[in-house]
Amino acid sequence: MVAGLCLAAPRKNVRWCAISQPEWSKCYRWQWRMKKLGTPFVTCVRRTSALECIRAIAAKKADAVTLDSGLVFEAGLDPYKLRPVAAEIYGTEKSPQTHYYAVAVVKKGSNFQLDQLQGRKSCHTGLGRSAGWNIPIGILRPSLGWTESLEPLQGAVAKFFSASCVPCVDGKAYPNLCQLCKGTGENQCACSPREPYFGYSGAFRCLQEGAGDVAFVKETTVFENLPEKADRDQYELLCLNNSRAPVDAFKECHLAQVPSHAVVARSVDGKEDLIWQLLSKAQDPHPLGSGAEEEVKARSTRVVWCAVGPEEQRKCQQWSQQSDQRVTCATASTTDDCIALVLVGGLPPACERCGWGAQATASAWRGAGSQRCFGPQGGRKGEADALSLDGGYIYTAGKCGLVPVMAENRKSSKDSSLDCVLRPTEGYLAVAVVKKANEGLTWNSLKGKKSCHTAVDRTAGWNIPMGLIANQTGSCKFDEFFSQSCAPGADPKSSLCALCAGDDQGLDKCVPNTKEKYYGYTGAFRCLAEDVGDVAFVKNDTVWENTNGR
Repeated sequence: MVAGLCLAAPRKNVRWCAISQPEWSKCYRWQWRMKKLGTPFVTCVRRTSALECIRAIAAKKADAVTLDSGLVFEAGLDPYKLRPVAAEIYGTEKSPQTHYYAVAVVKKGSNFQLDQLQGRKSCHTGLGRSAGWNIPIGILRPSLGWTESLEPLQGAVAKFFSASCVPCVDGKAYPNLCQLCKGTGENQCACSPREPYFGYSGAFRCLQEGAGDVAFVKETTVFENLPEKADRDQYELLCLNNSRAPVDAFKECHLAQVPSHAVVARSVDGKEDLIWQLLSKAQDPHPLGSGAEEEVKARSTRVVWCAVGPEEQRKCQQWSQQSDQRVTCATASTTDDCIALVLVGGLPPACERCGWGAQATASAWRGAGSQRCFGPQGGRKGEADALSLDGGYIYTAGKCGLVPVMAENRKSSKDSSLDCVLRPTEGYLAVAVVKKANEGLTWNSLKGKKSCHTAVDRTAGWNIPMGLIANQTGSCKFDEFFSQSCAPGADPKSSLCALCAGDDQGLDKCVPNTKEKYYGYTGAFRCLAEDVGDVAFVKNDTVWENTNGR
């Protein structure tokens, strides 16, 4: 069986790169809907930004992504050398168009025109994006007083507007261009949906919420975010002739026509034919015949496994291919969000609101170390069937109506002759690990030291040690007990995240998934091994697994 799997001809496969959770969700649904149509097969690769997708394609870790036209140029440069293989078509079948309109949207009643933007507050989709940056800044360039030899263009823009949100900008170099951005900590001004004002909808939200005076987006953005005409009528477009027009008059009032978004792939071994075949089949409005009936039937014969973070996602994708798609994968950035994906129908009262009565979101906190809550809009309920949980999360999942159906069966230390079926389930030991050289450090002298945790709400890494500390001190102010910690899932601004490292680029610091270098058992032990922390709270097997018993 193993040899057969190894020698089988590789499936014709297109790995599509998704930048955000909504894109991933669309890709996942596309993946299993396309399965019955035959090759090529589509799998989904998750990255946090367009640039990460470009790099993944160049490194042959993904095959295709849809990019804004402003990024298509960047993707074609060294060292990536990607090229467009398809363009989005807008309009109707009878009147298709391969462009969209870049527009400047303002609130009705605001008293200024396009030539009066200096000193205003601006909302942009992202640095280098066509409608959100290249076009409007190009139009405003004569008013910027910019001398290329003296400063970068971003510096001139920062002086022109009183404040802005320009995701992807270096916030340390140009703080004014990130001043309006809503993200917290390292996510402020991030080049991904981690910044709430990123992208078309994000830039428009920046205007809606009163952060900015003008949003540079494309013409469909207002319609996509405000389906009711009465709501759209509260906004207007700034025209090049220094007049205003209703948002539905974009053909007469726009900043520029912009080439379509494009699908890009490698210029060498780019799988262009497979991508074309995939996109052609995807355009068939009735590929499965009976539509909803087929969808229900397919959904009932497969298991959707929810994976947390990129490492679990990769394992799940391998599992999915080996099972001939009997297992398919959903993904979420946190365990809480995975639990929300599994929930079906209405949420139990225990999950609907946080303890102080505030409306909960998909992953809201009741306080450091306490149970998380899931709001009514907290996830696309019923989109996943199962997930693997640490013991600490099982209680939280149980409060929301989920039940355990099997337990991990680890190799028995008592009787290795028993097979997996007959072997009784055994637990593990939660331990506090310190370096031997640190002879004076004991349980009673941990206060003020630096700690490494697997994640908040994990059994061995959080619940057990912090429960013991709470009993010992009579306080749950864990950020005051340790001088600094890495406890993935805690408030990124607190000392509980001070030791966390994030990913290779320093992003996603303190997130409760494998993007955080010090997440999980191995991550917490690495935090200790690299002398970042003084003590690591893990399980008994962790040291052996990471040192080969030495």
